[in-house]
Amino acid sequence: MIENNNICLLSDSYKFTHHQFYPDDTEYVYSYLESRNGAEFNRTVFFGLQYILKKYLEGEVVSAEKIEIAKNIIDAHISPGIFNEEGWYRILKKFKGKLPIEIKAVREGTPVDVSNVLMTVVNTDKKSYWLTNYLESLLLQVWYPSTVATLTRESKKLLNFYLDVTGSDKSNLNFMLHDFGFRGASSCESSQLAGVAHLVNFSGTDTVPALLVPMNYYQKNNNLSNNLTGYSVQATEHSVMTSLGEIGEDTTIKTILNSAKDGILSIVIDSYNYQDFIKKIGKDLRRDVDLFLNRSEGNKIVLRPDSGDPVTTTLDCLNLVDSYFPSSLNEKNYKVSLQRLVFFGVMVLIINR
Repeated sequence: MIENNNICLLSDSYKFTHHQFYPDDTEYVYSYLESRNGAEFNRTVFFGLQYILKKYLEGEVVSAEKIEIAKNIIDAHISPGIFNEEGWYRILKKFKGKLPIEIKAVREGTPVDVSNVLMTVVNTDKKSYWLTNYLESLLLQVWYPSTVATLTRESKKLLNFYLDVTGSDKSNLNFMLHDFGFRGASSCESSQLAGVAHLVNFSGTDTVPALLVPMNYYQKNNNLSNNLTGYSVQATEHSVMTSLGEIGEDTTIKTILNSAKDGILSIVIDSYNYQDFIKKIGKDLRRDVDLFLNRSEGNKIVLRPDSGDPVTTTLDCLNLVDSYFPSSLNEKNYKVSLQRLVFFGVMVLIINR
């Protein structure tokens, strides 16, 4: 099997031809990355470079075997004589396979105004001027985690704004946008990159593979390393809630409440009818609910509808919950639950981040 991680092949086809097109006296190519004017937001959160550097570019990444494999592929893919065999062998012999390149960037996780430089790249060996833009295809993949980090930052700003408007407690802000993106990602690697980018701004995630990224790539020399940590809770899904059928839903709920460990318990409520579900836990199963909540001071129950219109279903659920569980008005005249019963709005799976 041919190795996927071959730096001699990690670029667009047309870039393999460029070493022969630069002027003869070219010594250095200096390139930069920016977020252009016209972007949806006025700031871009730069994130994901260190992962690329450590996984693909760090250390002795060029070998004779990789060069020969790449040469054979490009000979067939474009034509013989195109592949820069001389340039790659120079890097192997003179630099022991390490790339003669210098990359500078803003600190990861930093929001940067559009039309400002995020990263610069320049070759450090005069004969390797072709290498700078050869690496563009790979380095530009920072767009994906940067886009997720930017979007989640804007979401957090919006949540923070409405917490101010409603006079609400902000202690839960870091958990108000939860990542369920693993199943919606195009690959395990993309789920990791998007998942860890989410953790730049929030702490709640169900994308377990994302937890490995800071452990493997952000442990040292990065102030973000202590912040890129995700947490989750015990939770049900429809296969659990429908295991005894609609008639047995009461028994299923009781089993879950009695079997759950102390802490936060998230229960999906719309396997059949979310309105009936809320009525059940508010009346028929109220004792079981109270027993779980009172078992430990940190116990909470999250009610989670997974379908329906996000606005109308959320409002309907809130009104129903309020009719069974006591609330009070805060100083800004908004209702606050008096019990440790939390409502989680309709879950929307974002497939294309």
